[in-house]
Amino acid sequence: MWIVDLDAKVVHDMSRPQYECHINEISKDNRKKIFTLDGVKRFLSDPINKGFQGCQHCLPDFYQHDMTSIFG
Repeated sequence: MWIVDLDAKVVHDMSRPQYECHINEISKDNRKKIFTLDGVKRFLSDPINKGFQGCQHCLPDFYQHDMTSIFG
């Protein structure tokens, strides 16, 4: 199962949670559950969900670091 933090716009993989994810601090009102990897892929590719990405700690395959923030 995957949990979407609607405030931070981050998707977390519950099969490999990390301490840095702070999943227990996500309020129940700001969570969305996704049950399949295909569902995660569809969610992240949907233009409505622009800005959402995978967690850099538990779902790095779907995390994209903004390199312009380093050099900007």
